[in-house]
Amino acid sequence: MARIKVKELEPGMRLAEDVHDTNGRFLLGADCELEEKHIRALQAWGIISVQIVGENVEETAEQAVDPELLEQVRQEALGRFRFVSMDNSFMRELFNEAVRREAVKRSQGENR
Repeated sequence: MARIKVKELEPGMRLAEDVHDTNGRFLLGADCELEEKHIRALQAWGIISVQIVGENVEETAEQAVDPELLEQVRQEALGRFRFVSMDNSFMRELFNEAVRREAVKRSQGENR
């Protein structure tokens, strides 16, 4: 199982968990085999990434980040997001994406 950005999805991939929009509305169910129409719908609803089933999913740079670095970046980001409610699923996903991107940049030696 791996978290994949929607723009990297391909038809035939299978969802590992249910997908909900930013308001919590159900969009697609776990075990759904993705078709082009599903991928377009996820993009239209503003979904950033989804969990995909399968061992054939290639490991991305984001998945290869050192867990300690990821936690360090997460702790630093909490200060920036301190006034944001993480009860909101969109803000929680935005936070997680910001943390992943920063950790990947640091792991690849890019400046902050």
